Amino acid sequence: MRVKQRWTDVTVVTAEGLRSSDLLIQRDRIAGIVAADVSVGDDWERVDGGGAILYPGIIDLLQHGFGEHLYCDTDAGAVAANSQVMLRHGVTGFLPAIPCLPPANMEDVLARLSAQCVDAKGARALGVHSEGPCFGSPGAHNPENIVAPSVELAERMLAATSGMLKAVTVAPEREGAEGFIGVLKRAGVSIHLGHSLARPENVPRYVSWGVDAVTHMYNVMPTYPPGNMGVHVVSLTDALLAEPTLALGLICDGIHVDPALIRLMAQLPEDRVFLETDAMKYAGTPGKTFEFYPGYVVTSAPGKAVRDTNGGLCGSSLAPDEAMRNYLSFSGKDLVRAAHATSLVPARVLGLESEIGSLARGKRADFCVLDPATLAVKATYVGGERLYGSV
Repeated sequence: MRVKQRWTDVTVVTAEGLRSSDLLIQRDRIAGIVAADVSVGDDWERVDGGGAILYPGIIDLLQHGFGEHLYCDTDAGAVAANSQVMLRHGVTGFLPAIPCLPPANMEDVLARLSAQCVDAKGARALGVHSEGPCFGSPGAHNPENIVAPSVELAERMLAATSGMLKAVTVAPEREGAEGFIGVLKRAGVSIHLGHSLARPENVPRYVSWGVDAVTHMYNVMPTYPPGNMGVHVVSLTDALLAEPTLALGLICDGIHVDPALIRLMAQLPEDRVFLETDAMKYAGTPGKTFEFYPGYVVTSAPGKAVRDTNGGLCGSSLAPDEAMRNYLSFSGKDLVRAAHATSLVPARVLGLESEIGSLARGKRADFCVLDPATLAVKATYVGGERLYGSV
């Protein structure tokens, strides 16, 4: 690309609103957003957007696999391959994730997966998400691989990942969790409550330890039977909604979470909700049956999530841009609100909001070009460079 580009005839989705303005890109950064009649010099290459929508690059914080790859298998080139596939879906950043793995293998898998992140030449592999292994409720994970949290475990996970561990999902009610969380937080890791049996009244204490986000809100979380006094019994999800600093992850396929609950979550402040796919192997394909862990067989099918032989959910078959369009449909909100959920809040969870997550002066030029009628992804740019599609 030219060093300086001026995008014209576009609608720019910013964190504050939709702007019918020109987007200026200089090298890998956004140089400004200006009115069409503003002169900035003659040395800018004009790019006619043809009425397209420029949308901030999508960031997926929980993705166990996609296409032909399950990340915990650490097949050679898996992250690099999917970093290219993600571009088709408007993704400019993602965290490949591992589930609860056998304790003897976990550190080796984390090390190999972390090493693969540097080979991502499409969407940025921003680091690794360890979903587990310190759970209170296994969900679709192998219960044999759940272990207790400890300071020593946190230190080993950090050593294995060489600075690439960016998020860990933990059940904070487990004994030893406070020390485990403290070590990870001091290393800059985002701590996500998930697969938890935490009592609602203890949630504020866990937040004070450093829990800053929630993995797949409403999924693998207990509810309580009604009392006999006609008073609503506060559940774990109620307590999480009540914590103003928690960012709540949402699998927006209309299967994992009822659309009515998605509409409820959309009423929260714009910094509270982020979309995560929890995608599995064969997401983005016609689907197929595979073994998630030895003896546990699941089937991925588009629009039907990933289910085991008993019909239980095991992640999604969701593409990130599909999740964005679902959020618009289910929530009744606009593209600005969707951009917070797909891009800015995930960037903030990782502490990267000054660099990525929204279209603003000085930030990296990570964005996708959407068809204004269908919101399909036409092209994706990472650092100002077109890596997928055409305009």
